[in-house]
Amino acid sequence: MNKYLSWVSLSVGALLGMTGCKDLVECEADLDCQDRAAEVGQKLFCSENMCVVGSPRASLCKEIYPAGAAASSTVIGTLVNTVTGSDQLRLQAVKLAVDEMNTGLTAAGKPPVALHVCETSATNADMLKSYQVLVNDRHAVAVIGPSGSGNVSLISAEVIRLGVPIMSWSASSRTISDLPAGGLFFRTAPSDLLQGPVLERQIPRTAVTAKSVGMFVVDDSYGQGLRQSVLGANTAITPTTSLTYKEGTGADEAAAVQTLNNALSILTKQAAPQALVAVTNNFSDKVLAGLVGYGISTNPQMQIVMSDGAKTTRVLDLLSVGSPAEQAAMKTHLARVYGTAPGVDKNNANGIYNGFLAAFGARWPGVDPRTSAFSAYAYDAAYAVGLAVCAAGEVTPGRVSEFLLHFNAAGSTDKVPVGQSSFLNGCNKLAATAGLSMQGATGVVSFTPHGDRELGLYERWSIDVANKVFISNPAM
Repeated sequence: MNKYLSWVSLSVGALLGMTGCKDLVECEADLDCQDRAAEVGQKLFCSENMCVVGSPRASLCKEIYPAGAAASSTVIGTLVNTVTGSDQLRLQAVKLAVDEMNTGLTAAGKPPVALHVCETSATNADMLKSYQVLVNDRHAVAVIGPSGSGNVSLISAEVIRLGVPIMSWSASSRTISDLPAGGLFFRTAPSDLLQGPVLERQIPRTAVTAKSVGMFVVDDSYGQGLRQSVLGANTAITPTTSLTYKEGTGADEAAAVQTLNNALSILTKQAAPQALVAVTNNFSDKVLAGLVGYGISTNPQMQIVMSDGAKTTRVLDLLSVGSPAEQAAMKTHLARVYGTAPGVDKNNANGIYNGFLAAFGARWPGVDPRTSAFSAYAYDAAYAVGLAVCAAGEVTPGRVSEFLLHFNAAGSTDKVPVGQSSFLNGCNKLAATAGLSMQGATGVVSFTPHGDRELGLYERWSIDVANKVFISNPAM
């Protein structure tokens, strides 16, 4: 059993048995659980007078969007980490889609959508518990998110058990395709089976020829899957160094940071390769901060090749930290960093991506969704779910899955465009027929019978260190 699932499955009865509590009142506040936490070796919270793993249920899923949503609304959930993760822009993109879809639903006399938002940053146990709250307590017919393949793995058994589909905007691990259920694990992000070869082509050929390529990879299904995909794309790459590290959130973060620092210490004591492939996620800024100066003075200078998890505002924020001398060193460092990420469809004739940018900017002035690789993917994820909800009529989780699978023909010329003006027409078309694709901000979206995206676009990004922005171009 996954260790995080085993944490959540720790029963109240088992906890009571540890101390022989008789009055069923263990606590009145989280501080009362400190002794028990030391006994079981993990952080506990006070929930309904009991010390439990993970945050109290009442502290999860606090926001309902839009505020004051009607009781007749169809409930859709979303799992986000906006505190220690990079989901703020993605959540805003989902909310934008909800606003646009609700305009059409209200005009057609259909029930609007209510988005129940669950913040999962406190502990690893909160991801699973929040999914359970959304399904069992809030009766969500679908869940948008979560970010990251590891988080999908945390809830996968419960998704299969409860049968409420999820739609992740960024889970790209190849292992998700092997989960034993079809029509439950949807994702607008394409599988790393597609990204791996694209990332491999960005590694300098001189480094490959010289057999001077190192790898530094987050030790989860995303990192290991992308590593395998890169190496599978070119058998000539034999890493001179191959190290892994852990990531964590909430109470687990301190221990995870220590494993990262230990791995960085080992790495930076070794001779720098010509290219370092660094597959990172929420700790991308910490990894890059630990690599300042490493391989800068070598000839040729070491290049750092990264993936989509590193395209985040937290990396750009590194350019504003420290003294002038430290900022200058960081500019030199980040100027050699580049990577790949799922791309967007900038050239669509309908102008969908540009329309998304304009609508996002009007809704949140001064906020640039392009600083996250997956903002547009979250927008498309919300639209795919919303279209399926609208088309289903009598909405159940099973019918949402059924109509999502009507988007099953990547090569179809019959496309349903996303956007407020086209939403109702798209809903009606989806209700009437299968063999469609969705024309989204990220390109053509369609799904395999399992729920994987069939095709994907990719970009090569780099960092404009003077202006502190990412530069993106189509990946070759």
